[in-house]
Amino acid sequence: MPCSVYFVSTLLHLFTATAISGERKNEQAILVFIDQPEGKPSQIFNLVEQWKLSPFTEQHLYYGRLKGGLGKLKKRRQLFRDIGALITRLQPDNIFVGNDRRIEFQYAMHVAQKSRKPAIGHYMDEGTFTYVGREASSGFGDVVVDNLLKKVFYGVWWKNPATVGASAWISEIHVAFPELINPLLRLKSIQCLKASSFQSAPLKQLSKMMLQVNAVSEEQVLALDVLITLPHESLFEKQAGYKEKILKLIAELKGRVAVKYHPRNSCEDALGIQQYGVELLPSSVSYEALLPLLRADVVVIGDVSSTLLLTRWLRPEIKTISYRNGTENKKFEQLFRDLDIQIR
Repeated sequence: MPCSVYFVSTLLHLFTATAISGERKNEQAILVFIDQPEGKPSQIFNLVEQWKLSPFTEQHLYYGRLKGGLGKLKKRRQLFRDIGALITRLQPDNIFVGNDRRIEFQYAMHVAQKSRKPAIGHYMDEGTFTYVGREASSGFGDVVVDNLLKKVFYGVWWKNPATVGASAWISEIHVAFPELINPLLRLKSIQCLKASSFQSAPLKQLSKMMLQVNAVSEEQVLALDVLITLPHESLFEKQAGYKEKILKLIAELKGRVAVKYHPRNSCEDALGIQQYGVELLPSSVSYEALLPLLRADVVVIGDVSSTLLLTRWLRPEIKTISYRNGTENKKFEQLFRDLDIQIR
């Protein structure tokens, strides 16, 4: 039986990997979590281990955000040995990833090329970079400095992609809006993701598990009139007056309003806005788990995040609004206009 390995680092990657594997029923699907924080229990990995309808026959967890200065390189070499052993054992026909800049994926492809039948590299739509590109990838820092350092410390197998998904390791891309993708990705074989695949029984079960473990009820989600999704807290620090702008936005809204912070925030209420009468959803609960339960007349508000793209794709009837945060980009704004996402 053909084998496909799915490297995931975010919940969006996990949901997309599940949807794709559900369409490829004649393959053995292996799930590999990468870029996870060392020493921190992984809630989602624990849930996957209990997931009865999981399409994956194996799941593995590798830490990528490592602690310790000089010790990081030693740990990373061990990471390569573990991934190399996994790929050698599985001899996969396909390797999927949501970000082909990840060294775990690139090393896996490097190892896979040594087999009699080299694996095909697949890129899974990660959101905004798929459509507007990643400018940093073509800058001096990435093209020269980062590229050289990675080749020196890891190996000449490292390839610096011109944008996310464009590396030479990738042959096929799986995207939500094929007509809007970055021109650099049009050189790949393009597969359109099916929105219906995200309504599968396995994903519905996983969504309910996520809500339960985070003490969020379906009734609580259904009662919302407005859901605001906030970016990583690092943006709060960069933008002066960010909290005041969010509070002004909230003051203009009517009905039951809830806020969900970025899952990687260090503080559950970084802006301290719960005291202003809004409901606070756990940052650890996946937006993908909330999306199927939102009412059709709810309003979803976010910055230039992938949450809005996901909403327009899977729940096009829901009104979506992107608020300006001081880091406007004409490419982002044009993309959102193309997708009928309001900008204010």
